[in-house]
Amino acid sequence: MAGEHEVLHLLLLSVVAFAATVCYAVLYQIPKKALLLVGIVGLSAWLVQYLTLQVIESPVFAALVGGFLVGAFSEKLARRMRMPVTVFVVGGIVPLVPGSSAMATMREFVMGDYLEGLSRGTLTLLIASAISAGLVLAGSLLRLDWRGKRAGKSR
Repeated sequence: MAGEHEVLHLLLLSVVAFAATVCYAVLYQIPKKALLLVGIVGLSAWLVQYLTLQVIESPVFAALVGGFLVGAFSEKLARRMRMPVTVFVVGGIVPLVPGSSAMATMREFVMGDYLEGLSRGTLTLLIASAISAGLVLAGSLLRLDWRGKRAGKSR
């Protein structure tokens, strides 16, 4: 029974990640034809981040992997759909953002536990930085690949 419960829990969290991504994309007026794909990017990134966290147990590394996935998918989809990369990145990173960690940081400071607040705040900043680094790394590697392919065609 525990296995079935865990699968249902993961399915529910996946639906929430997809819905949150799409709702955020609607809020930011992402074109309708991109909404489903943006939702898939956000869901995929969250799922990969979640599974990485289960295996590696490092929230920073899991965020890096999730950010990389958002960046890679966004670059590919932007070219395919002839849209800016930000269309897919804006919604795609929503499930990765460490909002609860930032909230816990503020709570610790308000409660007067400054050492714990600094600890949680540092982790929050590291996670946010890892997401950004993953996005940049994916974009850079894919652009290098495309430049190499373009240079090969012109020869």
